[in-house]
Amino acid sequence: MERVGCIAIGYLFGMILTGDVVAHALAHESAFAIGDGNPGMANVGRVLGRKAALFTLAGDILKTVCAVVLSRFIYPQLEDLATAWAGLGATLGHVFPAWHRFKGGKGVTTIASTIILVNPLLGWLAGVVGVAAIILSGYLSVAAVIAMAFYAVAMLFLGHPEVAFIAVVFQVITIRCHWSKLAGIKDGTTHRAGLSIRFWNLVRGKRD
Repeated sequence: MERVGCIAIGYLFGMILTGDVVAHALAHESAFAIGDGNPGMANVGRVLGRKAALFTLAGDILKTVCAVVLSRFIYPQLEDLATAWAGLGATLGHVFPAWHRFKGGKGVTTIASTIILVNPLLGWLAGVVGVAAIILSGYLSVAAVIAMAFYAVAMLFLGHPEVAFIAVVFQVITIRCHWSKLAGIKDGTTHRAGLSIRFWNLVRGKRD
């Protein structure tokens, strides 16, 4: 029941879609009505600018942290497991908000925040793996899947099967949310990441 409680706490915080709040505040529109309709940092920032993106990022990190802090306060006996389950709840709330017919964002920030809070070193290392995957594969969606796979395997190897299980759930959510982009790689509709393009142009001695 403690784990269910952590998920519930996280879910309530996760349903606060910062991108939608920022869009209403700056543009008087819903984030679901601008750009590609995603209430995440990338879409909000692309349409409303860097300031909006930073506010969205900060808010999504903050709601995850709040869920974790409250869960660890109520269920101190769970220790790091409270962090992992609360982070899962925050991600579920962000991706499947009940108040918006269970259609939300992609959960990139809530997942990243959770894995770092559970194990800072391994979380940041997964981020490094993700950046390397962006450069080598050329696609953000592929990098997200590879980074989560690395984290799940590493947690299992370190003897944390419950956290590894949650990481696998994160992986399923990641694949589900990026499926259209992953499928678009084959037919050429998914654009290559700018970071990868700039890196390889630099390696080849080209200018942007």
